[in-house]
Amino acid sequence: MLELFLTFFKIGMFTFGGGYAMIPLIEREMIYGKKWIDKDELLEIISISQMTPGPIAINAATFIGKKRMGILGSIAATLGVVGPSLFVIIIISAFFSKSFLNPVMQKLFIGLRAGIAALILSSVIKLSKNTLIDKLSCSIFFISLLSLVLFNVSPIFLILFFGIGCIIFFTIKGDR
Repeated sequence: MLELFLTFFKIGMFTFGGGYAMIPLIEREMIYGKKWIDKDELLEIISISQMTPGPIAINAATFIGKKRMGILGSIAATLGVVGPSLFVIIIISAFFSKSFLNPVMQKLFIGLRAGIAALILSSVIKLSKNTLIDKLSCSIFFISLLSLVLFNVSPIFLILFFGIGCIIFFTIKGDR
């Protein structure tokens, strides 16, 4: 239980930028380091985490913790991943709230945002290798991407549309 808490505490401590920026570290720790899950399970966890309310990192920690050690494991992993952020926010709000107007802090955040964008792009590239495996998945990806970027279609609509569409398609086809 302590190992689960400390692993997610480390992920929470050394990752800035939210859940998507945490995916590379979650991948490295959970798949290659601890070997608690495989790549397909991570993709499933990310998919489920995006469909459920709450931040992706907290949902992922909760799912992985539950898989490893049940309800108490999910609590330990969740507390581990939120602990560092909670501590930092308390410190910032208590002492440094006016420092965001400081030009040095604004420059710091420019650098952090660029680094976080790189982490997110890295996650997209790595996840796409296991997701874009055939013509159907590639088609869904590109249609979704264009719908999101060009037409501002709701992600919820796309998830429901393609999820239900694939259930119907594969039921009729009798495949997968």
